[in-house]
Amino acid sequence: MKRLLSTIITVAVTAGLKAQLLALKTDALWDGLMTPNLSMEIVTGNKTTFGLSVFGNYKPWGMDMKMAGAIPEFRYWFGGRPMMREFIGVAALGTSYDITWGSETYKGDAWGGGLTFGYAFFLSPHWNIECYGSVGAVYYDHKHYYRDDHYSENRRTAHGYAFIPFKLGVSFAYIIK
Repeated sequence: MKRLLSTIITVAVTAGLKAQLLALKTDALWDGLMTPNLSMEIVTGNKTTFGLSVFGNYKPWGMDMKMAGAIPEFRYWFGGRPMMREFIGVAALGTSYDITWGSETYKGDAWGGGLTFGYAFFLSPHWNIECYGSVGAVYYDHKHYYRDDHYSENRRTAHGYAFIPFKLGVSFAYIIK
């Protein structure tokens, strides 16, 4: 986690030195699901940006669940300039989770990648709202436990691929010029 924060701070400082556009964002849908998140996106070219989203939760709504992850993403903007109108992106996902659902517990990691499609609505020179969705292949590898087994018996290991939407949202973006 310290490395991730160091990377975010380094990118933010570097972006300020180059006087490029930088956006700080939060996804309102994830916030509504009690999964705090923060994203940073920096302009890398005339129609391209690179962003990094970090997210995590701990016992949302009192559920026995914890999760942490990151989603780096490269976007191409069709609207003539970055952070305006429609875009397509390539995103990756890395997450670690520990979820108890009923009498079963799933503890493991997931990695994957896919495509993002979205649109950024201009509100003011410093504010945008983005609507987007990512679909792709995700590889998961977890241990599956049953209640009261003391993690020693009835344990199964599950791994495989799933084609899923892994990033759906509505983000509020503050653009720093």
